[in-house]
Amino acid sequence: MKRALMLCAVLVLVTGCAVGPDYRRPELGTPDSYRAPVAAGQTGSIANIEWFELFNDPYLERLIRSALEQNTDLGIALARLEASNARLRVARSAFGPELRGTLSPGFTPGEGNDAVYSSGIGMSWELDVLGKIRRASEAERAALLATEDGTRAVMSSLVVQVAQTWYSLLALDQEARVIERTLDSQQRSLELVRAQLQSGVSTQAEEQQATAQLAATRAQLPRVRQRTLATENALSILLGQAPQSFMGRPAIEPLAQIDDRALRLGLPVELLERRPDIRGAEQQLHAATARVGVAIANRFPVPTIGLTGIVGRLSTDFSDIGGGGDSVSLGGWGPYVDIPIVDWGRAKGNEQAARAGVEQALLGYRATVLNALREVSDAVNAFVNAGAVIDSNAVYANAAGRSLQLQRQRFGSGVVGYLEVLDAERQLLNAELGLARARLDRVIAYLDLYRALGGGWSDADLSAARLLRAPDRG
Repeated sequence: MKRALMLCAVLVLVTGCAVGPDYRRPELGTPDSYRAPVAAGQTGSIANIEWFELFNDPYLERLIRSALEQNTDLGIALARLEASNARLRVARSAFGPELRGTLSPGFTPGEGNDAVYSSGIGMSWELDVLGKIRRASEAERAALLATEDGTRAVMSSLVVQVAQTWYSLLALDQEARVIERTLDSQQRSLELVRAQLQSGVSTQAEEQQATAQLAATRAQLPRVRQRTLATENALSILLGQAPQSFMGRPAIEPLAQIDDRALRLGLPVELLERRPDIRGAEQQLHAATARVGVAIANRFPVPTIGLTGIVGRLSTDFSDIGGGGDSVSLGGWGPYVDIPIVDWGRAKGNEQAARAGVEQALLGYRATVLNALREVSDAVNAFVNAGAVIDSNAVYANAAGRSLQLQRQRFGSGVVGYLEVLDAERQLLNAELGLARARLDRVIAYLDLYRALGGGWSDADLSAARLLRAPDRG
């Protein structure tokens, strides 16, 4: 008995260590600032703003919350998260004892070959020699955190996609209004030309030019409506719904209040903690590092040591297997030893594969960080350049509007022909459409920047989504 207790004590002391490397975050040398065309604030980041505070749009907020509840991609990500949780529970279950029941028939060799039936309940508990089970559990926990961050990344992209699609819809509405307003103006101009044709002031050529211009402008409207329908369908899918229209949407300019002063980027090193894809890539590296420990433990020529016990019955009559008759009791406990001898290089190959997995995960982590820096820089540049395009298009639209007024006055006075009026109308239409598209480009860039900096997700939203879509675990 004393020897058994001493053996248990020694095993407990041995299992206090775990082979393999401990994870440490690698030094990536992030830059001190982002590459940006303007000086941006480094105190705080727009990514820290809650998405509903950023948009401040009740209609859009309802759409985003609907997407968080019903989007299929997010549902898939949450299902992956549940599977990862289950794998962690499986890994941790190896720490505890295993109970099992046995029931087996047999026979006793000899003259009668009598049948023998045995039943019992066994227990085994493998002690974590060299920390293999702990490393496996560590790897699964890191994999779970990586999956959790992957779910956060899906949420961030979903929030931004819904907002960008919504604002694209509003911009298309603005384009349609510009075209319809231009059609009204050109229709009145055509009627004026026809009236002047009757009085001999205008020519048939001018009437045909006005008719052609009106038809060309009218042809733009179906294209805008088609893009509107496609955008509505895309928004419906993001919401996890069948294609539908979105009636009653407001006629507003999206995020009109943003300007260059809104460029609060923070520091690049903050991306390591804020962007879920970077966090997930680091956890994948952590998991790969822990798996090296599992592989090393499997290479050691040491026995797998555990304790096992069994109690049960042995009988030559199956009806007595539960007790009574000529059945006899069985019982015992003690250590068992399972010693690997030859595996033909399997354990060595597994360790080499695990170490290669660490290198792969490290490069993936570095690539994710570099891509994040690129996305921030691209979004900042797109935002600033879109602002410059807006300024130019605003001047263009104002000048084109004034030019149209002057050309109409000159046409009414007979100084110029109607061709100059048509050209001025074209210029104004192009300027107003260009201005609407530039404003949308600026909003799209701002939202890309918001996502690139790690905005658009919160643990509260993740918890709510998991609770809402939690499967029945039985």
